[in-house]
Amino acid sequence: MQLRSWATIALAAVMALFAQGQAQADAVADFYKGKTVTLYVGVAAGGVYSLFAQTLANHLGQHIPGNPSVIVQHQTGAGGLIAINHVYNVAPKDGTVVLTPNSGLAKRYILGVGNTMYDPAKFHWLGGWGEAVNDCTVFKTAPATTLEEAREKEVIIGAIDTGSNTYTNPLVINNILGTKFKIVPGYRGGSQIRLAMERGEVHGFCGQFEGWKTAKPEWLRDGKLAHLVQLSTKRSADMPNTPLLSEFARNDEDREILTFVQSGIEDRAMVAPPGVPKDRLAALEKAYMATLNDPKFRADAGKQKFTIIPVSGREIHDFIDKMMKMKPETIEKLKVATGRK
Repeated sequence: MQLRSWATIALAAVMALFAQGQAQADAVADFYKGKTVTLYVGVAAGGVYSLFAQTLANHLGQHIPGNPSVIVQHQTGAGGLIAINHVYNVAPKDGTVVLTPNSGLAKRYILGVGNTMYDPAKFHWLGGWGEAVNDCTVFKTAPATTLEEAREKEVIIGAIDTGSNTYTNPLVINNILGTKFKIVPGYRGGSQIRLAMERGEVHGFCGQFEGWKTAKPEWLRDGKLAHLVQLSTKRSADMPNTPLLSEFARNDEDREILTFVQSGIEDRAMVAPPGVPKDRLAALEKAYMATLNDPKFRADAGKQKFTIIPVSGREIHDFIDKMMKMKPETIEKLKVATGRK
């Protein structure tokens, strides 16, 4: 009798938990039904982040309980900071607004790049679609086609603005490795910089390699480009012969700084602002990761030449936490290298 009583109690507890979970799921579905989820992008239409967001929007709603509509909102300016600050401080905190940040949300906060009115640790990191592989790339007709040559000859590099890593990355390379990049900010996105290359205004720029695959695959195919250096945690299969930035380090101090600069695990994340109810956050995270693994989404992403390698929200959060604990003296050296001191 006693065993039967304990079994009855255990079964009742399991059923109660199931009922509670079902009620939460129903509440999330009821909330999202008929609503619109807005995915903010901080750079202009036509670039990597914009194209990815549009592709994601076509599938994400099918995986969110209640199947809301999903739209993309571009809010440009300050290299993406206007969109980041808006989502953190102004946009609704009810789970109907998410953000695909760019240019290293946490890095910019740590370095004090621009008007960063947010705390990276308080954003909810839902996951990422892979590590961003950045590279400094120029036409093969440029005055320098290797990083070594760029130490001797001036190369004109286009950039979005001084708050973007399209500006800070080549600036760090100038200050640490002695290159002679002339950086010209003011473009609205990677597509505009590539247009400036065609017009002869600039020789190249330091952006995401994915952008060449999606926007100018013919330049890759026809061998028109020279990749001077890549910024990632390891050499990309797309550029096996292009050195990592950290490979040019002359000492341990250089290596620590350049390793920080080249890491891109946070760049392709999706985040929700602080204050979103936990059950909706869990639903958004589950929906995002399910979308990244959805065969139909993968097929559409493949058509855009996107490489999808999902990264969990926990992995990104741990990376952010580690960066936020950097030594003050290291941060000061980084600020000097990025022109913030």
